[in-house]
Amino acid sequence: MKVIDLSHALERGMPVFPGSPEAGLERIAAFDKEGYNETRLVITTHTGTHIDCGLHFLPAGFDAANTAAERFFGRGLVIDCRNLGRQSITSNYLSGYADKIRRADFVLLQTAWDQFWGKEAYFSGYPFPEAEAAAFLASFQLSGVGIDAISLDAADSTQYPVHHTLLSAGIVLIENLTCLEKLPESDFYFSCLPLKIKSGDGSPIRAVAITDL
Repeated sequence: MKVIDLSHALERGMPVFPGSPEAGLERIAAFDKEGYNETRLVITTHTGTHIDCGLHFLPAGFDAANTAAERFFGRGLVIDCRNLGRQSITSNYLSGYADKIRRADFVLLQTAWDQFWGKEAYFSGYPFPEAEAAAFLASFQLSGVGIDAISLDAADSTQYPVHHTLLSAGIVLIENLTCLEKLPESDFYFSCLPLKIKSGDGSPIRAVAITDL
């Protein structure tokens, strides 16, 4: 068995969604003084590699605490979108993967935009699903859809059509993934277990893939 880490580290100065507060990490106890180390962590529920729950956009959407843990674990499929460059991801593009999507629980969209993590380029230009592509994904019995970019919508979107479509279908969204190039296209399990936050609209996660390859 091989466990592959797909998460960015939480640290000061890390990229956050435009308009969100920066991550705060403060050492409040040190080994040489108190005899132990302890750090205060102040972040939003959508900092770093994280999930979006339905409650993020839907008043009665599913949340992080009351959703069964098995909803955050299942068979993964990577869809390679690197050849699209800055073009959007269309339903026609995804339709070529229909049979494989049907056998998956989680679809992970690989854009390679994680190469720009920590740079201004990370926040724009990445391929993301068009509204029709989101509706196409929502037609399957998926547990989640993820991407190795800042968002599944354009970062400057004000309507968030992809979020609304997928979350309304009960699909967990995973954003800011990394290292998807280390995965096989399929034949792996994906885990995105959140912190059990009461009424949690989302949660930072340690996303991993588990494979026998």
